[in-house]
Amino acid sequence: MSEKADFFDGIVNHFNSLDTKIIEVPEWELVGDKAIYCKPFNMLEKQKIFKGANSTDLIVLIDVIIEKALTKDGEKMFKIAYFELQKEERDRQERIAKARSGI
Repeated sequence: MSEKADFFDGIVNHFNSLDTKIIEVPEWELVGDKAIYCKPFNMLEKQKIFKGANSTDLIVLIDVIIEKALTKDGEKMFKIAYFELQKEERDRQERIAKARSGI
């Protein structure tokens, strides 16, 4: 009996062979060694990020930056906890503003 082929090997090899992109954002002072290093999405990452999003969902773009941004050394550039705290603060301020306006 012949060995079964793993058809996903080609997919995995394809994504592993893609180059890391270097994105400079001068407005954020992320240039040179401080630039954003980003490996292309694999299929599982795409599914995770875009699940439940619509084409105008700005939050998806923020999630992409948080998920994919790396330092030159390959470390995560942004900590998700920081953005979760920021979201909690925005939610709190929104509740206060609604309460003040009687909405």
